[in-house]
Amino acid sequence: MTSWTPDLSGQDGLQYERLADAIAEAVRRGELAPGAKLPPQRDLAWKLGLAVGTVSRAYQLAEQRRLVSGQVGRGTYVLDPANDRGDAGPQSGAVDLVHNVPNISGQVPALAAALNEIGRMPGLGRLLDYQPENGHPRYRAAGAAWMKRAGLEIEPDRLILTGGAQHALAISLLALAKPGEAVLTERLTFHGVADAIAVGGARPVGVAIDEEGAVPEDLERAARATGARLVFLTPTVHSPTTGTMSAKRRGEIARVLNARELILIEDDVYGYLPAHRPAPIACQARERVIYIASVSKCLGPGLRVAWIAVPEALRDRLREALRATALRLPAFGPEIAARWIEDGTAERLVQELRRDTAARFAIAEAAFKRLAWRGRPDALHAFIDLPARWRDDRFAAEAERRGIRICAAREFAADGADAPNAFRVAIGAPRDRATLRRALETLAHIVELTPAAAPETQRRHIV
Repeated sequence: MTSWTPDLSGQDGLQYERLADAIAEAVRRGELAPGAKLPPQRDLAWKLGLAVGTVSRAYQLAEQRRLVSGQVGRGTYVLDPANDRGDAGPQSGAVDLVHNVPNISGQVPALAAALNEIGRMPGLGRLLDYQPENGHPRYRAAGAAWMKRAGLEIEPDRLILTGGAQHALAISLLALAKPGEAVLTERLTFHGVADAIAVGGARPVGVAIDEEGAVPEDLERAARATGARLVFLTPTVHSPTTGTMSAKRRGEIARVLNARELILIEDDVYGYLPAHRPAPIACQARERVIYIASVSKCLGPGLRVAWIAVPEALRDRLREALRATALRLPAFGPEIAARWIEDGTAERLVQELRRDTAARFAIAEAAFKRLAWRGRPDALHAFIDLPARWRDDRFAAEAERRGIRICAAREFAADGADAPNAFRVAIGAPRDRATLRRALETLAHIVELTPAAAPETQRRHIV
């Protein structure tokens, strides 16, 4: 284990970002060699005078940047920059079923073609310049066309271009959430929601869910009990459960929004993969819904492109929050996304991804045929119930010991409330289906075992 202790003085930014930047610089300069083990989070927190949670977020950010790899019960290891698989330390070769990403192998030729076209376009230099504040009109028009695929007709002037769905969520909360107040969300949701709510000093409050998602009666009860004004929901292909609201349920949610005068942040990042799905809640309560659309789960998360459809009364507040978080957004991702949407490439890539996802769902069906689980042929993830003899975090630790990284259900608990005894697997993450098949069959085998003593898992950064 290395005794590395960084100097964070004289650096700008949040503490966890400064620490992640220090890790990157140490790796670049060779102070942290590939395979080196970082100090335990508690030890480094004590040396630097930081909260353990701050160091944990820094390690998670460094893992996102593919600088390190966390190994449950063993520590965090520096990656070899020459190794693009993300392997390091004693858990080398682990299969990542944590990060909920699409299989983007089909996008590579399309990306090469787009970059070639961009290189020849007139006025290429404008991509290096500051862009219009709310996004170039052409990029907003592409966003309107993208939303139309989901059933929402919207004028491009009503849209705000953002650097991904998480950025859209962050500026929505920055604009509207007040310190100390409750923000309602499904009792299970990806922890980026809870993090974004907590950063501004608000608090997430979980709402009961069933097979379709948020239960309208409990949403109304929670709004009345907490005085909440804001709600965050994922009505289509909810993560982690894959639940999707029917048109009837969406209408019931819209009625609660109107009756309680709530503002909904509708996250539709997964809604562009299903070939058939009910129209967004925004269609029924346009002036009460901040609707977020993204290309991350269909065209590629690296593009960092999302759009917000904003109620007229809230537009100025969200634009102010946008200015506070990103002076002007880069144009490269939006330019590629716009080209693909305009020329039909996006639709072709979505069709290819649907076929791949359906094939991966079939692999999951075969592997989990003796288990209780939920999934969809058009979902990038599946949710598997565990028998009582297993506890979800112990199961995740045992899976990691066998080289498979998954997310325990408790990692999705919005407000620390009890979670079902289950886990999520991201079936799109492995590049090839053979690796996915082996991993899922191994997980099914572990479920049938009697648990041995295993360390608890650490909280992951999940998407």
